[in-house]
Amino acid sequence: MSETSALRATSATESRLVGVTSALATVFIWAGWLIATRYAMTSSFTAVDIGLLRFVVPFVLLAPIWLKKGIWPKGLSIANGLLMLVGSGAFYTLMVASALQFVPASHVGILLPGVMAVWAVLIAVVMFGERPGRLRLTGYGAVIVGVLSLVALKPAGEVSSDMLLGYGLVSAGAFMWACYTHAMRQSGLGALEAAAFVGFWSFVIMAIIAVFTGTTLADAPVGDVMMLLTAQGLLAGCVAVITYGLAVRHIGSTGASAFGAMTPALTALGGVILLGEQGNLALALAVVLVILGVMIASGVFRKVRV
Repeated sequence: MSETSALRATSATESRLVGVTSALATVFIWAGWLIATRYAMTSSFTAVDIGLLRFVVPFVLLAPIWLKKGIWPKGLSIANGLLMLVGSGAFYTLMVASALQFVPASHVGILLPGVMAVWAVLIAVVMFGERPGRLRLTGYGAVIVGVLSLVALKPAGEVSSDMLLGYGLVSAGAFMWACYTHAMRQSGLGALEAAAFVGFWSFVIMAIIAVFTGTTLADAPVGDVMMLLTAQGLLAGCVAVITYGLAVRHIGSTGASAFGAMTPALTALGGVILLGEQGNLALALAVVLVILGVMIASGVFRKVRV
């Protein structure tokens, strides 16, 4: 091997290592966000508290971006901007946080990415005329079976009306995120620009809501507040935006999506170990089906040759 070829091989290896490390960091942050939110919603915090802690950090840290680009970036349409705000901002956070009041984090970790993948393809088919192939449809079918097994096999015991409400809220949140995904692609904004835009308006919205609903943050344990600021605001709101962008750049969107499919397993594991949630074969089956379904639907197996 020539020196040039060796340098290229080394560079490619280093690039892939950066991509894989970034993807793993992103997945751990996403799972940690769900686990931290479940903990908060079953202790002394409200959904409004969580929303304030979630967006105050990007509001402050990404201020140089929204001050430079403006609070409504030039060229961003009203429709795409509103879909981004509703889909991943204050209202999305309130929806998922409310769901986690009724549903274990292990279930939400399965439902959120699984149902979002199904919503995303339905929107693409109806709005943009996309026609997924048989392999992708097989993946979406596996996701649907995995999601339905959560209710049919009752991995957390009897399914109460509150849990069904929680499942509905998660499904609505997944639809919102799917809308955000499509709007983000058409917005022309970079990842950090989008995070700054959503962070600014979401904090403003949460602050206005808090004026009318009040907040319990002043009475909450300082350690819990700092933990949520770190998990919600710093890691999920800022760091994950950067690490996911690095993952896409170095291993591609398909590779990044494949790692993202690990979120259900990590969330379920964290829910069982850290929060004492019930784990059994039914939950494991749902995790496996959703992970395989999302990976197949993302196209990660498309290049495999037998």
